[in-house]
Amino acid sequence: MIELNKIYIHYKNKKLYTPLNFCKLQEDNIWIKAVIYKPNDCDELFVRSYKEFEKKFTKH
Repeated sequence: MIELNKIYIHYKNKKLYTPLNFCKLQEDNIWIKAVIYKPNDCDELFVRSYKEFEKKFTKH
């Protein structure tokens, strides 16, 4: 389970990220659960499917 406002580390680049909220993302005409997150070193926001976030990030 992904926890909001907790720090996660990306498996490949080892940078830190914080999930801010959950949302929906359309994939092949189907709405799937997604995560809005940001890098801890800037204010840009990113969106990734919930499943992909779980695969590529671990809690720091």
